[in-house]
Amino acid sequence: MDETRSKRSWLGRLGVVLYRRALIILFERPPGTQAMITIGIDIGATKTAIATLEADGALRAFRKVPSAKMLSEKGNAVDSLRLFIDDYVSMAGYERESIRGIGIGVPAVLDSYTQEIVSCPNLPGLDRLPLEAMLSPKIDLPVFVENDVNLIALGEHSFGRGRGINDLACVYVGSGLGCGLILNGQLYPGADGAAAELGHAIYEPNGRLCSCGARGCYEMYCSGKALTFDAPGILGDSEMKAMLSDESYGPWALAEKVIEAAKAGNPNANGALTKSFFILGLAITNLVNILNPRLVILGGGIVGGWPEGLRTVRETVNTTARSVARDRLIIDTPQLGETAGLYGAARLVEIKTR
Repeated sequence: MDETRSKRSWLGRLGVVLYRRALIILFERPPGTQAMITIGIDIGATKTAIATLEADGALRAFRKVPSAKMLSEKGNAVDSLRLFIDDYVSMAGYERESIRGIGIGVPAVLDSYTQEIVSCPNLPGLDRLPLEAMLSPKIDLPVFVENDVNLIALGEHSFGRGRGINDLACVYVGSGLGCGLILNGQLYPGADGAAAELGHAIYEPNGRLCSCGARGCYEMYCSGKALTFDAPGILGDSEMKAMLSDESYGPWALAEKVIEAAKAGNPNANGALTKSFFILGLAITNLVNILNPRLVILGGGIVGGWPEGLRTVRETVNTTARSVARDRLIIDTPQLGETAGLYGAARLVEIKTR
């Protein structure tokens, strides 16, 4: 990076920090007035959820809309999000002065140096967007953006399965493989915001081509993408052709069909799932050996669809991880379900504005 770009990035980050601080001071309320609220938004590949965390720790005014439609209402993602937030605040009847800030989870890495969202293939309107810096002035509220699985980890740590546990990893298996870390009681995003990219650790050098551009990533062997690769050898030709010709199915919907086949007793589908969860167990073994968390929370659509996989992961970690790291390790499912990211997003605001 040349000197001019470095200076511009530094000044940009300083401007964002000063603007946030000014908004935080502006919206502070004197003692004895109504308690402040925080708003959490969880932007997923297909759906976007929004809710309010109130002072009593309750999540209220939940709403969910299609992501693609919401992000295109005004022609660009920033103005569309402004409209979405304004409509929500109006619908819920909140006074703007009662809102402490807005936390947003995105299915991508957030570069903590440039404040840009990077690697967001499912929602290209967000890719390379400095969302915090662009949205906050438009809504006159502090805005904080973070990776979605990081916020799931923060939500489970603050309000769910991880309460009272200082060191935990949250591993979510859906179409891909995501991970968030809480270390020493704090969310750990890494030096540049790219920590815990477990799905992009290498399992098989020169293996399957991943959407990140690398080959052999764990994500391509133990996620919905992996099951999609296995589907042609499991599902019948007629079912494959029907699904591939139906535009209503998402790109990784074949994974759901593999799970359905396993539940119906298909031995090949069962074998594919067992292998996938075994490889996931190896990935978690590496995580456990490196970081020594007390708790691994294992969730996501693939885990929810095939709960038997939890046993496979536990058995794999128990036989492959080092004893000092595994003997007191807990591997369990999340408590907050689809609201974990919302809790985490709202909690992020509390942390950033205290």
